[in-house]
Amino acid sequence: MTQNQTEILLKKEKIIIRQLAHHDPQREDFENHVFYLFNYAFCIGCFSFAFGVIIALIFGNLFYYQIIKFLSFPIALLIFLAGWIPSIFQYSIQIIRKIPMQNRMVKFLIRFLYPVGSIIFIFKIPLLGFALAIPAGYLIVIIRKIKNKRLIE
Repeated sequence: MTQNQTEILLKKEKIIIRQLAHHDPQREDFENHVFYLFNYAFCIGCFSFAFGVIIALIFGNLFYYQIIKFLSFPIALLIFLAGWIPSIFQYSIQIIRKIPMQNRMVKFLIRFLYPVGSIIFIFKIPLLGFALAIPAGYLIVIIRKIKNKRLIE
C-alpha cells in the first residue's frame, strides 16, 4: 500500500461534523485547526474554550468558599491576566509575522486559559470581573479579526 493510499484510508475513517469542526476540510491547514477524538474532528479553539469553561465552573463551584475567603484581589487579577495576555500575545505575533500558528498544543492551552482566568476572577469579584472579562473577550475577537485579515493579504 502506498503512502497516498494510506492517507486516503485514514481520511475516510475520520468523521467531520460541521458543528464540531467548523473549519473547511478542503483547507490546506485544516489539520492545524482540529484534533480527533474517537475519529471525530473537533475544532481546537472551540473545544478547548468550552473545556476551560467547564473546568473553571466545576472548580469554581467546588472551591467557591476558598476563592472568596483566601484569594486576594491582586492574585485573582493576575490569574485573569495570565489567561488573557497569552491570547493577545499569540495573535499579535501572528499579525506581525504574517504567519499562522502551527503549534496545536499552544493553541489549546491559550484558548483554555482565557475562560479559566476570567471565571475565577468573576467568582472573586463578580461586578468587576464581568466588567473586565467581557471587554477583554471582545478585544480578543477584534485582534483575531485583524489577524485573519492580515494573514489573507
